[in-house]
Amino acid sequence: MISGQRSFDDVRQLVRKALAERIQAAAGVSYVWVYISDLTTTAVVYAAGDDDLYQCDYAIDAAGAVALGEPVKVVRTYAPDPAAAVPVGDVAETRDQITAQSRVIEAKGTAADGGRIFRVRIIAYGDSLNGRRYPEAVMRKAAALYEGAKAFDHHRTEEELSTGTIAGLVGAFRNVEAEADGLYADLHLLPSATHAAEALDASLAGQEDGLDPLIGLSHDVMALFKPITEGGRRLQEATAITRVNSADLVSDPAAGGKASRVLAGGIDPSDPGAEPDRTKETTVPPTLEEILAALSQAKPEQLAAAGLAKVAPATETKETDDKPVEGKVVEAVPQTKGTFLAGLMVRQLVTDAGLPESVVEAVTGALPEKFTEADVAAQIAAMKAGLAMVERAGLTPTVTTKVTQEARDKKVAALDAMFDGNYREGYRSFRQAYADFTGNHPKAWDEDYNRLILRESIGGYYDSAMRAPESMDSTSWDQVLGDSIHRRMIRLYAQPSLQTWRQIVSDITPVSDFRQQKRERIGGYGLLPTVPQGAPYQPLQSPTDEEATFAVIKRGGTEDLTMEMIANDDLQAVRQIPRLLGLAAAITLYRFVWDILQTNAATTYDATALFHTNHANTDSAALSQSALGVARRKMRKQAAYGNAINVLSTVPRFLVVPSELEELAWQLSVSPMAIPGTSNDPADRPNLHKGLEPIVVDYWTDANDWFAIADPAMCPTIEIGFYQGREDPELFTQSDPNVGSMFNADKVTFKIRHIYDGTVLEHRGMYRGTQA
Repeated sequence: MISGQRSFDDVRQLVRKALAERIQAAAGVSYVWVYISDLTTTAVVYAAGDDDLYQCDYAIDAAGAVALGEPVKVVRTYAPDPAAAVPVGDVAETRDQITAQSRVIEAKGTAADGGRIFRVRIIAYGDSLNGRRYPEAVMRKAAALYEGAKAFDHHRTEEELSTGTIAGLVGAFRNVEAEADGLYADLHLLPSATHAAEALDASLAGQEDGLDPLIGLSHDVMALFKPITEGGRRLQEATAITRVNSADLVSDPAAGGKASRVLAGGIDPSDPGAEPDRTKETTVPPTLEEILAALSQAKPEQLAAAGLAKVAPATETKETDDKPVEGKVVEAVPQTKGTFLAGLMVRQLVTDAGLPESVVEAVTGALPEKFTEADVAAQIAAMKAGLAMVERAGLTPTVTTKVTQEARDKKVAALDAMFDGNYREGYRSFRQAYADFTGNHPKAWDEDYNRLILRESIGGYYDSAMRAPESMDSTSWDQVLGDSIHRRMIRLYAQPSLQTWRQIVSDITPVSDFRQQKRERIGGYGLLPTVPQGAPYQPLQSPTDEEATFAVIKRGGTEDLTMEMIANDDLQAVRQIPRLLGLAAAITLYRFVWDILQTNAATTYDATALFHTNHANTDSAALSQSALGVARRKMRKQAAYGNAINVLSTVPRFLVVPSELEELAWQLSVSPMAIPGTSNDPADRPNLHKGLEPIVVDYWTDANDWFAIADPAMCPTIEIGFYQGREDPELFTQSDPNVGSMFNADKVTFKIRHIYDGTVLEHRGMYRGTQA
């Protein structure tokens, strides 16, 4: 509301809500997004779920209730631009890489540093073969920008320009002069650019023999262009050269000193604000003048091979009226498939339609033996319609960014830094991260940008066991996002304070299935009896055996990335996802192991409590110097299973206590002197327990329990088995955006899964003390 009046935005929201409710009721669905294309005070044009547009009347009463009229399907209409050309002021800056009538003029010797010097023409004034026009006045004004410009042995990509690499640098241009037909300069090669010097020498030698130049030059500049039409031909005329990136050597055979291949880049002049597109190298087709010249010099047998023949000159001529005959229609001459002119016509029409050259063969194959230009146009139209349907079915935005490995690593590092809370080196918003990775930015007439991000965050199906490809586009955003969340989750899962359980566990093993795992142990044979002289050996008593068992169990949960988080760019909420998942997994496993001691669960091999008088490993005594001494003596006297004569002599390595006993445990572990139990005890007794490693378990609630644990490397204690050896939790998303949380609630659900279990292998390496 503005000053008590309903705003236009309020009207739009009320109308959208009313339209959505009507469509939901008619279609029987729970959600539909309504896009309002246009709105007046009495009518609305909208789309819902597809590209079809509908128009209906509406009225809003004082209470805000909306009454809708019947919808009518409508279409957008287009009209030609009345202006023949865009004004100079409406040009857009475009990166242009072009080889335009460049050539090597002469070799000028060797510089003092050993590098060769060549006089070259960088570019000629006039029209290039790819439809660019470089007026003499514009190029003369830009001559100073070419002074000192670098020369590379290849066209640099956008990534190479952004990183500033010098790979392929062969020299620089000096003494640039604007002469009568173009810009000339001295190309000073680096001493190491021997390959480039050899190619330039060979090009000069070939030109002296009347051959085409072996190599040419291609300038790489940022320029302003305006569209013009001249003689029915559309051209892009340069109005200013704003920056010269380089002028590069190209290896393209040319005719008359002009390069026959170009690497062009540009934008549609009808959209001055658009980003420049990069196009691949394409062969510039021969001009009509070149074709006619070639046909005039062709031999009869060459023409016959192409399905052509020369017409005999007429012996008599008649005077004719030069005025055209009104009403006379010239019929299109059909071409025969396989002839030179037929192929040329197909190739030219395919190029004019903006299709790749690979389409020529498919179009030609679909044509009859005799065809006209109209037949070719019909096939091209069908081809473009089919390509449009395929692109639409993909539901993937046009990839506007190609990321190299170096740039991809930087973007991944920035995404990781964002989840770590390092906004100085990372992204400052989730939407910024998505746009930088994929090149997809919000557009006024595009679909809901927030839902697009949400859908791309699902992708096909994320599994943390899968790896991302070397190159990045919008289709792999979900993989990179999942990897980054997974890495952050693992860092929190692996925080040291929640990994202390590993110190007392003797075995961490991979488990291949969900069946019960058995860990057997066999007793000993005791002392071997003596054998009298001549007496036979007696059979030994077979040892007893026991087995500890466990079976792995799935543990897991979910967390959601909602469309509201993306729309609000709620970075703090997004960062909660890996934090909550990682901590949940770590705390669950942490407590699982330490609860084995605290709960005193029964062992699986003898169904007796872990700490029991039958196991001789428990005592009702508060933690003290003397109580710890008793624990040490009892642990040393433990005998091996089934072999009473095998005294294990194990001693404590770890002292595990609740937080209430931390100070006392620390004193017992590090004090060089024994802690006196009474005032009469001597204060200079050495501390036998010095060197114990105290471990504090903060969540324990019993302030009196304490545990002495032997070195797991010397005596088995506890085994933890992980399914297929995956100690770290796994992360997943759903595979289909049309079902599940994405369809029902506009959210991406991340699932964490951790599969493991464990059991006590041996009680003899563990001892408990508790105050009664």
